[in-house]
Amino acid sequence: MPLRAFWYSLLLVAAVAPNPARADLADWMGWMTREQMMELPEALRKPIPEWCPGIYYNPRLAREPEEGDAVVTADRTRFDQAGLAELIGDVEIELPGTRLRADSARLDQDSGEFELEGEVQARGRDFGVIAGQMRGNLDAREAFFSDVRYSLHDQQARGSAGEIHYGPIESIIRRGSYTTCAPGQRGWELSAGEIRLNREKGWGEARNVVLRVRDVPALYLPWITFPIDDRRKSGLLFPTLGSADEGGLDITQPLYLNLHPQLDATIAPRHIQNRGSGLENELRYLTLAGEGVLNYAWLHADRRFDNEDRELASWRHEGQLGAWQLESDVNYVSDDFYFEDLDTGLDVRAVTHLPRLGQARYRGDVWDFRVRLQAWQTLDPELEGEDLPFRRVPQLHLRGQPGLPGPARLLWESDLTRFERGGVDPAEEVQGQRLHLQPALTLPVRRSWGYVEPRVRVYDTRYDLDGTGTDESSPERTLAGASLDAGLFLERSLFGEDSGLMQTLEPRLFYNYIEFEDQSELPEFDSGEITLAWTSLFRENRFTGYDRIGDEDRFTLGLTSRILRPEAGGERLRLRTGQSWHRRDRKVQLRDLEPETTSRSPLITDITWFPRRHWHLFAENQWDSEESRTRRNTLRAGYSPGPRRALHLGYHRRHIDNIDQGELAAAWPVHANWSLLGRWLYDLEHHRSVEALAGIEYRDCCWQIRLVGLRELFRREENGTTMVEAENRYFLQIRLQGLGGLGERIDNLLERSIPGLKE
Repeated sequence: MPLRAFWYSLLLVAAVAPNPARADLADWMGWMTREQMMELPEALRKPIPEWCPGIYYNPRLAREPEEGDAVVTADRTRFDQAGLAELIGDVEIELPGTRLRADSARLDQDSGEFELEGEVQARGRDFGVIAGQMRGNLDAREAFFSDVRYSLHDQQARGSAGEIHYGPIESIIRRGSYTTCAPGQRGWELSAGEIRLNREKGWGEARNVVLRVRDVPALYLPWITFPIDDRRKSGLLFPTLGSADEGGLDITQPLYLNLHPQLDATIAPRHIQNRGSGLENELRYLTLAGEGVLNYAWLHADRRFDNEDRELASWRHEGQLGAWQLESDVNYVSDDFYFEDLDTGLDVRAVTHLPRLGQARYRGDVWDFRVRLQAWQTLDPELEGEDLPFRRVPQLHLRGQPGLPGPARLLWESDLTRFERGGVDPAEEVQGQRLHLQPALTLPVRRSWGYVEPRVRVYDTRYDLDGTGTDESSPERTLAGASLDAGLFLERSLFGEDSGLMQTLEPRLFYNYIEFEDQSELPEFDSGEITLAWTSLFRENRFTGYDRIGDEDRFTLGLTSRILRPEAGGERLRLRTGQSWHRRDRKVQLRDLEPETTSRSPLITDITWFPRRHWHLFAENQWDSEESRTRRNTLRAGYSPGPRRALHLGYHRRHIDNIDQGELAAAWPVHANWSLLGRWLYDLEHHRSVEALAGIEYRDCCWQIRLVGLRELFRREENGTTMVEAENRYFLQIRLQGLGGLGERIDNLLERSIPGLKE
């Protein structure tokens, strides 16, 4: 039994001992081809990635119990009075989950010295090992191995070592190698003259490390250190390579620093051929108040940007203290064109308005309270000061459902916010604070077959303003509203009881009334128009925010039908259609626009369909029945059956904004090892490509190589004229399976560009 511990320890040694095994050794190492896997009973089969000819797997040992007796067999045995036990000829030692074989074995029971000779072999659930000799001492928990070859099933790797010394704290490996290539393949191999593994500290060091590609030395390092367990270890990471029309060659070399068990950092010097040099830094932390990340990027004297320094910074935090949830999302860039010019490996998104948010939220059984500080950095140089968003400094929001006697329910909502806007003269710009109270009383009746929910509301809003230019600095507004929401749930079996399908029919009636009051003298701090969609048909206020409460006298009729498979617990199809009828003009508008006089909203119809397990389809149409034309079309179709396979088709047309775009994205294998990657966003209105991505990927057991080209359109300001220019960028990613690789930035690009793409 003590030998079992040594073989598991050998597995740890081999796992980080980066002379591949001969093909005739593949069987005992546990290598199974696809054909051999299919010959197993279905319960014992394991999936094999299509880009590999097989995997390491020991089905015979996979289901053996963890506990059991050791069984030892040999052709001959011999014992003497001095305590020496000797097994000779075809020695086999069977332990739960492990098999050992040798030509001979000797054990001195007094001293604990043991020796196994003659092609010592071992198989386990997760490893295979062969050695020319194994000797050591059981009491000292020490062992020596010579001429070792191994396979690691979890890592799907193999390798060899000339000599291994295993000790209770430290192990020494001499002339060791490691690769994830299949038996008989020599794509890449990592070897080292000497490797020391300290299990107490959780780290190792290697000397004279050589990375060979196709037997050709590609990289030499005289000394490296690395982690051998989950504990983090400071050191160099793989570089990132890229290229762009204006920037030229772009290379980043990250350095990882493990500063504390709850604090680490990545410092990445970056050089862009035609721009200059700089740094990208990331600091991650974990505290009792939550976890967060600080990012900072700096490029010194960008030669393509008037030799100006360019910077990016961000802070994101999520955490909880008791019942309080804490969140921050604070971002900064030095100029409006940062994201257009400088692709960053930091997790900061390129948007028109960069958020700057800090908030704390309390969630109780009855009350939900939020305090928020919020601002934005606008990156659109065409926006004037009057179009910039207001800051909330601060916002206090309270919502709850306090109990009432009887069936009635009270719904409470209140908001107190101070609004300010930078970049304008406070004496000429209206800003100030707003208090909004919105209590409601409802009497819901809900049954399994339907529901009715009448509701009455009061909207009371009061302002304290600066910069109005008049004596009216405290405008007020008080409105009343009422609504009725009712629906039915009808269901039936579809195509008979044996089909397993059920269809529902869910009619819904919604009536909303809000009295009119002239609100043109009120400021527009945070109100906006709602994007028309199915859910907006059943909203009480047709504006966002609280500065505008839309006057309405409106009926909405909607109908939803679903096809369900109750046994699978999923929805196969959902079809919805709905339309609103207005009994009067809507006079309350934003920006002093003319009243809306249409008597009907567009007829909105959408469908969500899951025809197969990996398919999904969404289509929406908005038909303006008064003008007999389509206002909006949306189509999204996707197919994502598994790794390396994703198809996405999209179309969006919106007449009011002259948007007419089509999108096609795909990642698909054309061979067991080759895949094509692409995305095409086309502007049908102006007959031009907005974004085009094309790439190719090669992948096998050894490595993964991606080459991607990206062409994007950007708006530029030149002498007061807006120009549209194209920028070409190129990315290369080489990943050694099991080790990582360079060009990791390409992963974020592909995830953003190809919906449904999975590794």
